[in-house]
Amino acid sequence: MHELALCAVETDDRTVLSGYVRTFEDGVLWVGTEGLVRGVGEDETYLLRVLDDARGECVYQGTVARVSGDTVAFVEVELLSTLQKREVARVAVSVECEGYARVATDDDAPGAHTPDPEDGDKDADEIRVTFTVLDVSAHGMRMMSQTVLPEGSMVRFVFPELSDAFWLQAVVVRAQPSRTGTHYGCRFVETSPRETDELFRYVLRTQGALRRQQKLA
Repeated sequence: MHELALCAVETDDRTVLSGYVRTFEDGVLWVGTEGLVRGVGEDETYLLRVLDDARGECVYQGTVARVSGDTVAFVEVELLSTLQKREVARVAVSVECEGYARVATDDDAPGAHTPDPEDGDKDADEIRVTFTVLDVSAHGMRMMSQTVLPEGSMVRFVFPELSDAFWLQAVVVRAQPSRTGTHYGCRFVETSPRETDELFRYVLRTQGALRRQQKLA
């Protein structure tokens, strides 16, 4: 069960190890990583957040029985909660996008862009933005941009990875600075059921491609 599903090992509300489920049989859940295991100790108890295409997000509690190179064995595994897959299915990507943003009024946001009156055929209060989508789900995305976008700002763009070209609208709900640019958590708004389904299918297709790559590695 859960074979190759993404898995995050957490403690004290922080992720200490990211990997995938190798096997989950007879009460033992083996988590594999791409490198050597660090940050977990034997006999310690952790939360295991598993993202499974078929079952959604499954949160377990388990105790480390063995750490071996790039794998960790958890025993006494207990299911704590589940969420439907459509709500949580998310995939890591790196997609360059261009679009337009309506910047929320925020006097405390230094360096915020002002509207560009030369944007012609676009709304006067919109500015051009470029950004990189870092992960995406049917209901939102995380992106990185050099543009200052206070919470409440609206971004509209066409996601080039979709087979059907349509405009997406997203509202910025949180921001986290980084060395290369600010990471923004965004929620899609005013998406139709057809558009939501198209996003969800894209997430599942991309997850499947990543799993196939893992098998071949």
